Amino acid sequence: MKVTLAMKPAAKSFVPIEAESIVPKSFLAGTEYSVWRGNRELRLDEIFTITVEGHAERAEEVEVVLSGDETSRLKRVGEYMDAGKITVLGGIGMHCGNFMSGGTIEIHGNADGWLGREMTGGTIICRGDAADYCASGYRGGRKGMKGGSVEVFGNAGDFLAEHIAGGTVVVHGSAGDMAGVEMHGGTLVVHGDCSRPAANMKEGSCYVYGTAHGMLPTFRKVGTVQHEGRTLTHFTGDLANRGKGNLFVKDYEYLD
Repeated sequence: MKVTLAMKPAAKSFVPIEAESIVPKSFLAGTEYSVWRGNRELRLDEIFTITVEGHAERAEEVEVVLSGDETSRLKRVGEYMDAGKITVLGGIGMHCGNFMSGGTIEIHGNADGWLGREMTGGTIICRGDAADYCASGYRGGRKGMKGGSVEVFGNAGDFLAEHIAGGTVVVHGSAGDMAGVEMHGGTLVVHGDCSRPAANMKEGSCYVYGTAHGMLPTFRKVGTVQHEGRTLTHFTGDLANRGKGNLFVKDYEYLD
């Protein structure tokens, strides 16, 4: 079953749309679901032109396709998603994949902040860039992503995988400041550069295939290892927090 939601042009296009109801299982029973634009509750067909092809009995058999020039205004798409697939043909707004536990979200454009926030399973693929707090916990939380995988083919912002406790995050470009800060587990891979990676990590593994700028002095150098055809310097740490995590970097420079 394929459900295509094509966004209609809107006069007040700067107003974000709270769209947590857009998950595959919502379209199984034929129930009328709504979204919020500002303080107005609207039916889906007031925001989208809806096309349904085929039939499904389980959420695993449903694909939701979001299209249009303004998909980046949609917030919380895929929240608590547990099965099926969502394909976004453009960009997407904040909190996409919140608490996701299964299924796949594929974004062909850029993703705004908190992509995959506190997800526990499933797969998120972002073909563009991801903004700050990708695969992290929410402010004040102690654990971020706990399972599943997030793959970003562009760059990521600051606080990538903050508080990550499980799962795998891969960024094919560079990341911003504090990538993997407060890691409790899981695996983080940054193919490009980042700054102050894995600060205050407790468990887990962080790989930086580019340059780790502002390397913290509280990591202990162990030696070199071969990983994916690369020679990386292996550090353990952060010694400020039990020193049990593992940080692997190709190049590094310490804070001035």
